[in-house]
Parts: sequence; structure tokens; C-alpha cells
Amino acid sequence: MHQGRTIIVAPNGARRGKQDHAQLPMTIDEMAECLTQCQAAGAAMAHMHVRDSQGKHTLDVGLNREWLVETRARFDHQLVIQLTTEAVGLYQPDEQMALVRGTEPEAVSLALRELRPNASFEKSASHFFHELNERRIYVQYILYDAADLSLYFQMVNDKTLPNNGHHLLLVLGKYKTGMLSDPTDLLEFDIKRLSHSGVSWATCSFGQYEHQCLAAAMSLGGDVRVGFENNLLNLTGQCAENNAELIRQLANLSRSMGLNINSAEDLRKNICRSFES
Repeated sequence: MHQGRTIIVAPNGARRGKQDHAQLPMTIDEMAECLTQCQAAGAAMAHMHVRDSQGKHTLDVGLNREWLVETRARFDHQLVIQLTTEAVGLYQPDEQMALVRGTEPEAVSLALRELRPNASFEKSASHFFHELNERRIYVQYILYDAADLSLYFQMVNDKTLPNNGHHLLLVLGKYKTGMLSDPTDLLEFDIKRLSHSGVSWATCSFGQYEHQCLAAAMSLGGDVRVGFENNLLNLTGQCAENNAELIRQLANLSRSMGLNINSAEDLRKNICRSFES
């Protein structure tokens, strides 16, 4: 057996709602039911978007803290709960930073280009990144293209970004009508450099070729993120019953490739090692 792979579930995202799928979780209780199924199916981490009373994605600190405390109380031994700072065109870097400082999550995802949109933001972003590292908050830096990956390596080399305590999410495709991800999208990223640098990474993709994209990523040493945030279709192209169905299919595919699936305990051991590297 090779080194294990981590399956991250992204069950709701910021944009979709019940009109897209009845099983997309919009409330804290629906999230709990969903995560119970997803953990049993093989997920080790949950990428959680908090929704307000109108069902809208929100970075409200109080509401995010409420969801985080409740969800960790229910799932802390079974799942690593990851909050998101996604801006969705609404939030500024200072609001994204305030969310993390006000909630103290175990793990958080953030888009490098959102926290550091240009050079004028580099000092404040660097201070924030190092602050999270000191607090041992496991950061997932979201990278959308080769330019983002180049910026990441530049910031690591310049020490404006810590070189430990984090991993990367490589996004294949974009939130655009009719734009689907394809396994060849991985070729845009310098996977060989990531491998030689010892950088831990995962990928996510959009649309009907999601499973093929994620299989390609696993074969190249990556972890994977799957769920209704990015795709509603199962391996046969039919609408999936729920998020757990997508995870089960991916877990079965992983095992057929000779790859172990990490548990939350395995993932936390990897996280600890990442801060020590």
C-alpha cells in the first residue's frame, strides 16, 4: 500500500441552494446529518460554508463561531472541521482575517489571491499568515492557476509565507457557465515541483469529469476534495443522492488504486508533522 490519501468533503459551498439539490445542507442541523453520512463514507475533513437565516454564505464571526463550536462538539473525533474565508465578491481581506481571528478554527481555507490581491497587501497578508502558523491553525491555500502557484513559491522563498503548517488546494476549472474541469487541467500546475518540494496538496474540480480529475490527482500524490460545492453528478453521470454517495465512490476508487484512505486521526498526525517540518 502507498501513503494514504485524504478525502475532504465540501458539502454546500457558497452559491448553491435547495433549488440545486434537496440534500444540500443549509442549516447547522442539516450539516450535522450530512457530515454523519460523509464521515461514515470515508471523509476525514469537512470544508464548511456557514449560511445565514436566508441561506446566504456569510463570514459573520458570531454565526461562524456558533456553527464551528456545535459541529466540533459533534464531530471532533471523527472529522477535522475546516472553515472558509471565501469572499464570493462580498468580503474584503480585513473581514476574512477577522473571521479566523474571531473563531480560532483547527483548519481554514483561504484563497491566496484574495488575501494578497496585489503587492500593496503583501505586508498585512504575510503578518496574518505567520500569525496563523504561530497559532498552529492548519491553512489550506487555494490556488486557481499557474500564476497563483508561482506566487506561492515566491512568497515561500521570500519568507513572506511560512514554509510549514499548510497545504494547497489546486482548483481545476472555474465557476463559469458551461466550463467543466478536465484531468488535463492538472497539467497547468507544476506537480513535479510540488512533489520535489515536499508540499502537500489536494485538488477539486467541477462537473461530470470530477471523478476522473480526482483519480488523476490521487495517482500523482494529491489528496482530494469532493462534494456538492463543485459537482452534483455521480460516477455514472446521474444526479447523486447525497454528498456521501460521491465520497463512497471516490473511496472505492481509491482503494482499487491501492491507496489507503486517511481517517481524521491520520490527518491530524499529518498536520502535526507539517508544523514540525
